[in-house]
Amino acid sequence: MGTDYRTFHECPLARVAPTGWLARMLEGQRDGLTGHLEVAGFPFNTAGWRSNRIKAKGHDSKSWWPYEQVAYWVDGMIRCGHLLGDRTLLAKGRRQTDWVLSHPGRDGYLGPSSLREAQGDRYFHCNRWPHTVLFRALMAEYSATGRKSILNKLRRHYVSGAGDYSLGRNVLNVEIMVWLYHETGDAKLLDLALQQYGAYQARYPEHDTTVDRMLSDQSPRDHGVNYNEHAKLAALLYGATGDRRLLKASRKALAKLARDHELVSGVPSSTEHLRGIYSTAGYEICNIADYTWTLGYLLMITGEAAYADRIERAVFNAAPGAITKDFTALQYFSSPNQVVADRSSNHHPHGTGSMHVSYRPRPGTECCPGNVNRIFPNYISRMWMTDREGGLVAALYGPGRVQWKAGPERVPVTVHQQTDYPFRETIAFDFQCRQPVAFRFSVRIPGWCRHATITVNGKPLKRTCKPGTFVRIQRTFASGDQVVLTLPMAVQTSAWPEEGLAIERGPLVFALPVKGSRRRDQRDPHASDNFPAWNLRPIGRWNVGVDPLAKIEVQEHPLTGNPWDPEKPPITLSLPGRIIPGWKLIEKKTLKVHWGGRDHLHKGDYRFMPALPGAKARQKAGLTLQPLTLVPFGSTLLRISIFPRLEKPSGSSGRC
Repeated sequence: MGTDYRTFHECPLARVAPTGWLARMLEGQRDGLTGHLEVAGFPFNTAGWRSNRIKAKGHDSKSWWPYEQVAYWVDGMIRCGHLLGDRTLLAKGRRQTDWVLSHPGRDGYLGPSSLREAQGDRYFHCNRWPHTVLFRALMAEYSATGRKSILNKLRRHYVSGAGDYSLGRNVLNVEIMVWLYHETGDAKLLDLALQQYGAYQARYPEHDTTVDRMLSDQSPRDHGVNYNEHAKLAALLYGATGDRRLLKASRKALAKLARDHELVSGVPSSTEHLRGIYSTAGYEICNIADYTWTLGYLLMITGEAAYADRIERAVFNAAPGAITKDFTALQYFSSPNQVVADRSSNHHPHGTGSMHVSYRPRPGTECCPGNVNRIFPNYISRMWMTDREGGLVAALYGPGRVQWKAGPERVPVTVHQQTDYPFRETIAFDFQCRQPVAFRFSVRIPGWCRHATITVNGKPLKRTCKPGTFVRIQRTFASGDQVVLTLPMAVQTSAWPEEGLAIERGPLVFALPVKGSRRRDQRDPHASDNFPAWNLRPIGRWNVGVDPLAKIEVQEHPLTGNPWDPEKPPITLSLPGRIIPGWKLIEKKTLKVHWGGRDHLHKGDYRFMPALPGAKARQKAGLTLQPLTLVPFGSTLLRISIFPRLEKPSGSSGRC
């Protein structure tokens, strides 16, 4: 086997388990959409990958996309099942994966016959792309069970089967080829991956995701899922070849996403296509899953803490902010600022006036209901890693445990991560070892933390805790040992376009929860009593601005049940704000929509989120200070998290 240039490696899935609020999060998924996504209708109520063509009235039976969306669900379901030890979830997911494995073609091809043939236009070829999504579920199965037959059948699918993987999204199979190469050592897989990736470069030299274009300073404007998925491929090939130009390309691609598109909640603006940074920007829920998945690969390949920081920001803010807290409904498009979410309030360029920003089991698309199931299972799967020397790495934080074998003697070790992070500042790592054993244990110091401290069995570790690095602790560990990491979380403000201001503490962004009227949408054919669709309109104040110099007070509250429960937030911030009377919803009775090459005029009752108010409107802000209570972004459905920046008015008493 060739040299492995990756810095970290995931711990086997069978060795990882969530506890505390993370376990409750997965239990909510199991009891909600992850365990019952059939309620969202087609294609989740079909045989899926057990059929050669997914058929339904009004749908092309040769389409690739139903397989993609079922595969998203299967991947999230299998990972969730393994992490919870839930046999029902595993059995449901395996009905799809085991069928595929047990019904190969004569040439070893896995999957429906309808996906053998190329489909799509010049770029958007996707017939082999759904395999990448389903095979991630098989990667999880192998990580949890060690079944060698999975490797053998996947290897034969690629090495002996015919397929053009240089077409469009089909090239994303490089991800699976490289993973198989690392697991099997078969050089044919790496050769195939390099050949197909090279052919993709030659076929689409003008595309944002070629190596040359990623290395350029040009801002990407691609479809969000495409860019997030493609951006990692060069780095994956670096991990197998050591070609630093490939690593540089992926790093530059992700740096440009952060520079030009990443919003306060941690996800690039991507309402289908990348849109830039502005006050009403949003993101497709698929991109929360895809972006954090790609960042996880870059974390493993480079060992750089900044990628872990970005994962936490997206998972702790954007992800819970895009779902109802019982995991029975989600948005297609979610935004840092959204004060109305009904069936006609989508203000984004794609599908303006539609239900895309409302919370429902199927909010106008099928990909997001499938992909949302992957976000938290993927996060937990990558919390624990190992380094090149065999040491253990606490890469991402949250309550959980890992079982591991340390040192040359392979001594069984269990490490419990005891914490209410990100709502609290302290993380305790408790060690249980069959016998004392020497190994290296690494913890991450987030880039936002300036005064981190570490104690080992109550004694301060005399080591510099530099922000944005990993601190390595080399010692002989024994049962009862405890490493405590304290990450002081200072309240900070950050500047955003249109004179916007956000308030952050540690990895959490804080938002003003907007009280709304919450009505069931009885017209939604995919909604039910257990999985309702909602129309939300504001009835509370939301049009407030804040002074960046205002005093902000932090209050901690007991963490019980679901920490994202809007009625019981575990932490709140208090500060004054001022009403801006001219900042109002945009209301329309007719709407012109350009679709299919022509304009369409629609009549209805449209209410849209406005941009931040301009300078004249801010100058008319009231003089009376209003007490505001902010909660974590993820605890909200309707919210303001980018506030208009106001200066303290002359003659103001400053009293609430």
